[in-house]
Amino acid sequence: MEKIDEIVQWFLRDFKEGKLLENGWPLTVSAYNISKAAINAYTRLLARKFLRFRVNCVHPGLVKTDLAGNKGNLTPEEGARAPVMLALLPDTGPSGFYFSEMDVSSF
Repeated sequence: MEKIDEIVQWFLRDFKEGKLLENGWPLTVSAYNISKAAINAYTRLLARKFLRFRVNCVHPGLVKTDLAGNKGNLTPEEGARAPVMLALLPDTGPSGFYFSEMDVSSF
């Protein structure tokens, strides 16, 4: 976890100093990309640390909400399906995975 924190702090420092390009960070939606990479890494670490829990992350899809500028293709009810499915996983369910809507996906 310390290494992930270190990388995020490094990104923040470079962002504030205008050094993203110079230090090889992504330029398009860079903060979003770094935050998603960090949450995916934390997910894997927490899943390994807390074996009794199911720890996963999920992208519910593009949901038609104010946050998405009402441009989503899913209703809020449809967007809730994947998070609810993960919340209701049995003790033997998957852990340490990234779900894109209802499916396990690569990080």
